[in-house]
Amino acid sequence: MATVNESAGGYVVLTGTVEPEDHQFVSYCPELDVSSCGDTIEEALDNLGEAIEVQISELGDLGYLERVFRKNEVEVKTPPMPADTVSVSVPPGRIVRAYLQTVPLAAVALPNAK
Repeated sequence: MATVNESAGGYVVLTGTVEPEDHQFVSYCPELDVSSCGDTIEEALDNLGEAIEVQISELGDLGYLERVFRKNEVEVKTPPMPADTVSVSVPPGRIVRAYLQTVPLAAVALPNAK
């Protein structure tokens, strides 16, 4: 997971869920419609974090980041980043991880940033 600093721009809070499937675990980020997998829950969630970073980078390079964030109601926030906690909605019985990911403010309309 990337760390947020003042020069990087803003950040988003994304969620990842994980479920067993066959002989491994599948992780999924609904805000970006990206998934990954692993042999353990931790590995599946770590791999999802890497997939999120790649997806954000690719969407930014293609000029689609703002459109995807708007469509999926992802709120871009400006620093400072929360020191120790973030709030996410967790469905009962689900394993969820929150991901704080940096995003360039130039790629996202500033009036939507908070």
